[in-house]
Amino acid sequence: MDPKWKEKVASAVEDLAVNPLLGKKLKGEFEGLSSFRLGSYRIIFRFTSDFLEVAHFIHRKDAYR
Repeated sequence: MDPKWKEKVASAVEDLAVNPLLGKKLKGEFEGLSSFRLGSYRIIFRFTSDFLEVAHFIHRKDAYR
């Protein structure tokens, strides 16, 4: 991954850990996960009371297939 993106993703994950409501809840087969927009990419994650689990960092065209 490009170092520029590593910094952006790390910053976004820190923000999500503090406020997971920044992401939108997903529906259907992705229920229980949330998505956070980061440019043309999406961070797909799950938040519990104990931790933030990042499932994917993926380009938006492939995120929901």
